[in-house]
Amino acid sequence: MTAPVRALAVVAVLGVAVVAGAAGPVAASDASPTYVQDDVTADTTWTPEDGPYFVSTDVTIASDATLTIEPGTTVNIAEEVRVTVEGSLLAAGSATDPVEITTAEPSPTAGTWETIEYAGDSESTLRLEHTLVEYGTTAVTATSSEGAIELADATVRDHVRTGVAVRDRDGGPRVEIADSRFASLGNAGVEFAVPETNPFVESVTDLTVTGSTFTSTGSNGILVRSREISGVTVSDVDVSAVNRAGVLLATESTDARPRTSNGHYTTDVTFRDVSVTNGGTDGIRFEGGDLEDVAVVDSTFRNVDDAGIRVVDATVADPVSFTGNTVTDSGTGVQVRLQKPEGGLERVSLTIAENTLSGNDRHGVDADLAYVVVDDFAVRDNTVRGNGGAGVRLRTQALSNAAVTGNLVTGNDDRGVDVGANRIGGLDVARNRITGNGDDGVAVRASDVLAGLAVNRNSLIDNDGFGVDVTGHGAGDAPNEFRENTVVANVDGVRYAGPTGAHLANNSIALNTADRERPGDAPQGRTATGVVVEDSAGNVSLEHNDVYGHLTGLRSAANGSIDAENNYWGAESGPYHATLNPNGAGDSVETDRGKADPVPFASEPFGTRFERPTAVLVANETTVEPGDAVQFSAEQSSDDGQISAYYFAVDGETVPGSGSATHVTSFAEPGTYGVTLAVEDDTGVRSLNDASVDVTVRVVEETTTTQTTTEQTTTPTTTTPAGQDDEDSDDKSLVDSLLSLWGGIGAAFYLLALALGTYGTFLSIRGTRPPFSGRTTHALAGAAVLTWVAAGFLVDGNLLTVAG
Repeated sequence: MTAPVRALAVVAVLGVAVVAGAAGPVAASDASPTYVQDDVTADTTWTPEDGPYFVSTDVTIASDATLTIEPGTTVNIAEEVRVTVEGSLLAAGSATDPVEITTAEPSPTAGTWETIEYAGDSESTLRLEHTLVEYGTTAVTATSSEGAIELADATVRDHVRTGVAVRDRDGGPRVEIADSRFASLGNAGVEFAVPETNPFVESVTDLTVTGSTFTSTGSNGILVRSREISGVTVSDVDVSAVNRAGVLLATESTDARPRTSNGHYTTDVTFRDVSVTNGGTDGIRFEGGDLEDVAVVDSTFRNVDDAGIRVVDATVADPVSFTGNTVTDSGTGVQVRLQKPEGGLERVSLTIAENTLSGNDRHGVDADLAYVVVDDFAVRDNTVRGNGGAGVRLRTQALSNAAVTGNLVTGNDDRGVDVGANRIGGLDVARNRITGNGDDGVAVRASDVLAGLAVNRNSLIDNDGFGVDVTGHGAGDAPNEFRENTVVANVDGVRYAGPTGAHLANNSIALNTADRERPGDAPQGRTATGVVVEDSAGNVSLEHNDVYGHLTGLRSAANGSIDAENNYWGAESGPYHATLNPNGAGDSVETDRGKADPVPFASEPFGTRFERPTAVLVANETTVEPGDAVQFSAEQSSDDGQISAYYFAVDGETVPGSGSATHVTSFAEPGTYGVTLAVEDDTGVRSLNDASVDVTVRVVEETTTTQTTTEQTTTPTTTTPAGQDDEDSDDKSLVDSLLSLWGGIGAAFYLLALALGTYGTFLSIRGTRPPFSGRTTHALAGAAVLTWVAAGFLVDGNLLTVAG
């Protein structure tokens, strides 16, 4: 077939194909896009075979219509276009074939199209399942409070404002979000608010968010502003990189002080397994109104600027619980602010339990409950460690039935437990381990009545203030008690001031200052004190306590007599008392006002006797060059029990404590560096005085030997008087050199030349010609000198002196 014929055949085939295509069905791969310009007024299904769909103008799904979008379908919405749902929209993608609601712009950006507006009735549903929604102004905007909005395994990203925004003043429809992802939004992931001066909707009653993530969603992950909030469940949710609170629930503005009663409330709300990281303000924040049946459980908050969990200006908290949460590296762990300045005082039931609050800039727990009566407040079984303020701080008007129990409070920069109130009618501080805090272990202050305080079975060790410091200004009926506490190695032991009776029994109060000998026969100074009693009415008693290791065991400024009988004061001979027991070798008992009677006394301790460990520090080198490793050892430190932790500090920088007794470091620059050591035993008692070692770092200059070849010259030798040590040493060195192999060979030549010369001279005197010439003698002498010179350069430098 010739080329022209082949060309005509191809044209004919193509013509047949075009005609057949015009008359017959079209294959899916060859389908043309569908342009949507009309409202959906009947039940309609969009399929991938008829797609992609281009919505080029505003479209409404009518109230009696349902639009279903099948898996794998792409819907492109044109610029500034809005889709309004008055009926139902069901985007039913699958994991392998999601629905995509996007734009066809070649370089898409957020805000290309407007929103999907939900305006349905009670029978309507907007459901996005396995659906990607991107590049709108707001993904979904609800302007109806009826029906339901559901997202399941949806991805909502790259919108100017919000993922799901509820804007109806009456409130929102039922909103359920599961296993979905929100990212790159300008305002919030989910938001209930009206964009007006008064942003609060009337009621949010059914919101569930589970298994979802909110990343870079603007101000908040979830934001609810509503007069009434109820039936909210948020679980297994991650929020990160937001500008303000991760989750915010607000019932009123907190710009003004809350009113007496406004009917605003948050009730039946649970947050469980929520994670907020890198938040701009708080992790979860509650603002205003009454909080009832509110719980935050098993959640984690890291690197938020203010508080992990925060309540601001609520009027009631009954009951509210924060349990099993972790807040680290944030502003404050848990912060609660309640106030009600007008009307009757409301009551509070608040539980903060089993949380880990560590490494925060301010307090671990900070509760300021102004103008309210706290009748059920519990802080229990928490770990509160290494915060920049107090471990637990509470301020309130009146306090009763409150408990701080079972907590580990350690290493905070201020007080361990700090409670202040106008009136205290019942507070139990029990079974806590409170150690190493920057001020008092437990401090309780009442500006009026202090009664019913029980401080029992606590370990209060190594705090930089009193172990327990209690002050009340008004007398109460119920006495205060301090029983079975271990108060050891604090700056001071126990201080009690106030008119209400108090009883101290079965406590170990020891080593709360330097364990020093008393100078002379009388106690000196007041800095080392076991128990201080001030401003009491003489109704304070001490019995069966161990009080020792202080300069002063008991100092009293009471308005009566203190019963201090049957206590152990550190020595078999009892306490020193100027009149009652002047021969006592134990801690002294002093009275600035009133009386104190320590007789009879116990001759041996009732419980375990505590001793401080002793720190000993040794370095393998104390003078080194820059970069050289230096090993420090604390192995010689000692204790009556077991040393459990070693704390090294290098040039003022503390190394985290560990169980290792050695530390290796190096120094880059010359100078003198101080290294210190403190040790802690298995009861938590630290050594009193740090051991120290100074390390000098210096550069050692290298010695360079340069050999220069010059003409041999004769150097005159100066001889100093004999008998000096250095000369004796030199003489011995020359003898040793001559007795060496090469020194001996040279000496042999020299002695032979000397012998021949002497013999030749003798024969010449007798007139007899010697049997050898003078050249032979000179040659032997020259051989001796050459031997010494050669050996001097190659073997022994002293032979050069002999040769000279």
